[in-house]
Amino acid sequence: MTQKLTGVQRFAFEMVKGLLDIYKGEIKILIPPRDIDSSYDVADWPIKVIGKLTNTLWEQIDLPLFLIKNNKPLLISLVNTAPCFYKRQIVSILDMTTFVNPAWFSFKFAHYYKLVVPLIAKNSLKIITISEHSKSDIIKFINIPSEKVEVLHCAVSDKFINKPNMEIAQKDFFNKKGLTVGQYILGVSSLDPRKNFQSLIEAFLTINTRLPLVIVGSKGKAFADNNLKSLISDHDNIVFTGYVEDSELIQLYQSATCFVYPSLYEGFGMPPLEAMACGCPTIVSNTSSLPEVCGDASLYVNPTDIKGIKETIELAISDDPLRKSLTEKGDRRYKKFSWESSCYKLNDIIIQNLI
Repeated sequence: MTQKLTGVQRFAFEMVKGLLDIYKGEIKILIPPRDIDSSYDVADWPIKVIGKLTNTLWEQIDLPLFLIKNNKPLLISLVNTAPCFYKRQIVSILDMTTFVNPAWFSFKFAHYYKLVVPLIAKNSLKIITISEHSKSDIIKFINIPSEKVEVLHCAVSDKFINKPNMEIAQKDFFNKKGLTVGQYILGVSSLDPRKNFQSLIEAFLTINTRLPLVIVGSKGKAFADNNLKSLISDHDNIVFTGYVEDSELIQLYQSATCFVYPSLYEGFGMPPLEAMACGCPTIVSNTSSLPEVCGDASLYVNPTDIKGIKETIELAISDDPLRKSLTEKGDRRYKKFSWESSCYKLNDIIIQNLI
């Protein structure tokens, strides 16, 4: 909760929200001594600030010491890392990106994760992950028994489903961004090299269209530098918004001609489902977990095939019946995933391990 509400953090937020409904006053949320980010609505949550350290030192020293001093309660760690040697815990490992390609990350981040993730996995009671694809990668890279890993799918948060009438807000928002409703191509994610925005930009620049490309996202310290911002700044028809709040993101999804997600690797891939929930046709990579998540509701591209990405975008922006069909399929597809069902499955895992 001290970081922006994006993929990993959104999974943790939705799981905790669901568990609070189930357990009422039986849960404590432990955080380091840092400010909670403004993107979280947690005013009534049972949050306890512990320790004096931050980041990995808090996680590996302050947190386990607090737990040991307080009768070793069951710890649920939901953000891809956890104390290495605390054994009474259920941990989330959402993907194996640092094992698949360490070059996507800073040297320090990649090597830290490659050191601690196997220790966390082997010392925990249970591992939860977010797709069958991620489960197979965990088993492959860490040599963990299949029965130790459970899949809890991500879903679309309620605010993307129960959308307010955005008509008035849209006018002000789009005027501010210099955009026209329904006349742009959209990409949303962190500016992480594996999200492959460079291929999207290269493909876009070969398309004969007046539609701008809008890229939404921010770059974290963990990621390797890919000079994406300098590439974006060279072209007037590419709009970079940086991080936006969910209310603005919903407007961008609702009003895009199509959404493109050419990621090289995903543990799940929430943005395509969010786009579907907002009625936006989607184009995604044919890699990792994305076919598992998107089913028949997306157009698929090879993320390394610039010409293929270009041709698929051209098809999507020129074919009205196709976009309508994708929108209808997307509306059915995102409903197959539910935070509530994943929370109840997590609760079953907790009950089995409360020994």
